[in-house]
Amino acid sequence: MLREVCRHKCVESVTLVEIDQKVIDVAKLFFSETTATSFDDPRVTIVMEDAADFLQKQNESDRKGYDVIIADSSDPVGPAESLFDPAFYEQMYLSLNAGGIVCAQGECFWSHPELIENVVACCADIFDAVEYASTYVPTFPCGQIGFLLAAKGDEVNLKKPARKMEADLAQTMEWYTPEMHSASFVLPKFLEDKLAPLRPEYNDDEEEEEDKDRDCFLQQCAIS
Repeated sequence: MLREVCRHKCVESVTLVEIDQKVIDVAKLFFSETTATSFDDPRVTIVMEDAADFLQKQNESDRKGYDVIIADSSDPVGPAESLFDPAFYEQMYLSLNAGGIVCAQGECFWSHPELIENVVACCADIFDAVEYASTYVPTFPCGQIGFLLAAKGDEVNLKKPARKMEADLAQTMEWYTPEMHSASFVLPKFLEDKLAPLRPEYNDDEEEEEDKDRDCFLQQCAIS
């Protein structure tokens, strides 16, 4: 995750919070030429601490907030349980700047639909905009994984990329495109039916514009 964040030139600073120093040591030892390539980036500050405790201390000290918080956690059992607790999402909300976005590991909708419902419902009580996005990960059980996205400010459209990616970086992408970004929010009907009533209402101009275009298209078809 750190490697991918550091690929973006617009990022000014990154704080990596890791609970176990051995995770970083082993990554550097075995993956120094593949995934663990950004630990020495001058923009990065590494903190060895539980993420929930770290955010709480940050908020109590009234330090500067974050524009983006990524919770790349393991499953909600054992050490990672606190990262799925409502209190952690409340701390993330408090730590965000206005217009800030949270992205958290959202589990698989084939194996944990109840957990996804609970987390979306929880975040809907805290954040101004909440969405669940889905993608394919062949090495993950069932081949699917989700991302919970939430924003501080109802003017944020999570379904639309917030900025245009640099041309040289976009050319290196083998999976991500703006179209893939938007498509990841199209969910199976059984899951959409469960999540739709839970999401808070927020500004989604793009969707309204698409509906308007669709109505116009249907009218033209009726006339012709």
